Amino acid sequence: MVFAHYMIQFQPPGLNGSPIPDYTTDIKMAMAAGFDAFAIDYTDNAAIFATNLDIFYQTASNLGFKLFLTIDTTTMFDVAQVVNITNWYADSPAQAKDAAGNIFLSSFEVNPPAWNWQTDVIDHIKVSVTLLAGSLGESGPEIAALTDRGAGPFTWVHPALSASEEAAVDQSFADTRNSNGKPWMAGVAPWFFKRLSSDTNWLNAQDSNIYIDRWVDLLKLKPDYIEVISWNDFGESHYIGPADSTPESELLQPSKADYYGNLDHSAFLKMSTIFINTYKAGETKVTVSADEEDVFFFYRPQPVNNIPTDDAYPDNAWPLPENASSIADNVYVVPFLSEPATIYLNSGGYSTSMDAPSFLSKGAILFNSPARMGAQVLTASRPINGQILNKTGIDITSGGNRYQGNVVAM
Repeated sequence: MVFAHYMIQFQPPGLNGSPIPDYTTDIKMAMAAGFDAFAIDYTDNAAIFATNLDIFYQTASNLGFKLFLTIDTTTMFDVAQVVNITNWYADSPAQAKDAAGNIFLSSFEVNPPAWNWQTDVIDHIKVSVTLLAGSLGESGPEIAALTDRGAGPFTWVHPALSASEEAAVDQSFADTRNSNGKPWMAGVAPWFFKRLSSDTNWLNAQDSNIYIDRWVDLLKLKPDYIEVISWNDFGESHYIGPADSTPESELLQPSKADYYGNLDHSAFLKMSTIFINTYKAGETKVTVSADEEDVFFFYRPQPVNNIPTDDAYPDNAWPLPENASSIADNVYVVPFLSEPATIYLNSGGYSTSMDAPSFLSKGAILFNSPARMGAQVLTASRPINGQILNKTGIDITSGGNRYQGNVVAM
């Protein structure tokens, strides 16, 4: 099964301007892509959850989709509330369950919470529970040796690890699962960038390897469950669902508009569909049919070392984000092809090409040295899925009054 982490804090727009959120579009898009459920990030924000969660569960019930709760223990400290909210939705037709009929429950944890998951939570749930407790640990055996970890671990992405180090962590948890038989849920994220204050200012060191390459590795390791982190976390720039279209003038400052920029990530969702189909089929290598063909590209609209001319933040003139030294300034081209083709990228007036084979591949085209500022245009030597390929992304620029570490993905 494949899930997508959902930040209910960022509610979708209501119908005809209504303040009541409408989750129909998100749910239908997730179902079409092959997702089995949304894992709802549950924090200590009673005002949001008192209304929106009921609407979400009812909409999911009407559409035949599933949901479950992920308890964010960095902000949720009331164990009674955790028990009550889990019991409240346990009987909902939209409540996600495993093959044995146990309801799913998971968590995000930087450190384990003050409560004991078994005696303080699971023992008080009125139905059987499969708890997949979140972990930022890097050793499968060490996490497995801990008590009070539920059915099995949910491994989150590690912001400072390299791609090879993250792959080693996944291998460790896969080996542990293979030896102890406990389920393992792996997290995979399309991107990470956050810049809300001088001490919340970071990029993910894995950069371009964080999604495509990690999916390829996970297909070989076959986790019991995979969760994409996230569908809509605009606050950390990792989302595959529709970009938030709220006008910047209507957002509080400083806000996600300062660094998130409403950039399109639709390519990540389209890629997810192919990865999900491959994973559910039990295949370890992506193959592409003629009607699945596509070529994607993604890139930052600024060089990683860009220094804005007037950084309009409260403490002004922030340093570069943490992990910036690990980042390459590239335009990444990702062909999913059933037959070979030559892919052309015009990057700021500079034309280059790559010969793409008949499967998933990924190549990087350097734009920062020398700088390839300006428009980014992707074409191909033949029709892709019966259509002429012609994708034009936003210009790459320098300067400006904001640092931008998010990507456009088309």
